[in-house]
Amino acid sequence: MPRTTPSTFMERAFAHARWRVRRAFTVAVDRVRRGDRTVIRTPPAGLRFGNWMYLWLDAHQKSAAGHPTVVLAAPGMQPWLEAFPRLRALTVAHEEMRFHDRREWNDRDWRQVYGTDFTRESLQRFVRECIADGIPEGPAERIVINVRRGDYYARPELRELYGFDQVGYLRAALAEFESVDDVLVVSDDADWCRANVAPLAPATARFEYAEPDPVGNFLSVAGARRIIGTNSTFTYWAGYVADAIRPDAEIVMPLFHSRLEDHTDAHQLDPRWTALPGFH
Repeated sequence: MPRTTPSTFMERAFAHARWRVRRAFTVAVDRVRRGDRTVIRTPPAGLRFGNWMYLWLDAHQKSAAGHPTVVLAAPGMQPWLEAFPRLRALTVAHEEMRFHDRREWNDRDWRQVYGTDFTRESLQRFVRECIADGIPEGPAERIVINVRRGDYYARPELRELYGFDQVGYLRAALAEFESVDDVLVVSDDADWCRANVAPLAPATARFEYAEPDPVGNFLSVAGARRIIGTNSTFTYWAGYVADAIRPDAEIVMPLFHSRLEDHTDAHQLDPRWTALPGFH
């Protein structure tokens, strides 16, 4: 989960704006396309792994229902396609699109609403068929804490949308577990975690901090049995995968996701997880 610099953020914002303009010109043409395959369009910037995973899931469940669907490849996908090669069958490069391919646009919720855009059954089928083979299981008693900070806290406008009392939440989340002896922290700000997370656990707890590596970090969280996450689609997907491959998985998440809409609750959460309210 690399940090986003101001210049990178602006480049992504401009690229996303250009994509919206192009979309406005092509929507009318898309209405006349009648091919047997649907392509879920993606902006050239602005989405990351967690967002793409919801689109791949959508393509997978629609294809399984007899409606061939793929996701348009976007910059940044390649490391994930290498880690999970079965996703390639659900992905199409721009130059491989056919004129008559139906186009599908969604720039509001990106197919993330649990129980509406997907079911537990379709989600777990996707994980088993496309993701599970690439996930190594971690130690059963280890707690893996995934803390998203980065641009959420470095940029005032994003902090206003996504920031919450992480220390208070993490203290309450750790209290959900009977034993806290072995902890792996996966974060884009290990220094903050060393100063703020470790003091929340018993002094005897053994802490490790993962090196920043998006794919490796995801494998570490998704392969855990005991997970504490924060308000990030990266974390949600790690929880989905862990839940699908380890029936005894214990997963704790904040109920809060963002202030983008009138409600702040995370509509991505599996209702079987422990979702802690408040802290925002």
